[in-house]
Amino acid sequence: MIAVGRYLDDHAKTTAVSISEALRVIRRRVNKSRVGEMWLEEMIVESAAARKLALLLDNHN
Repeated sequence: MIAVGRYLDDHAKTTAVSISEALRVIRRRVNKSRVGEMWLEEMIVESAAARKLALLLDNHN
């Protein structure tokens, strides 16, 4: 998903990617998308790992 890639590309490399913040921001950007929460979370994790970004596993859903 392009929105996930753009969000992660804009994210600072020195701080961990917050899953809950990423979900909130990406949902706001693609509010008309019918993408499931679990799928979007997986995309964030996989894309962040591919970019070697640290993750903050703070999604409590």
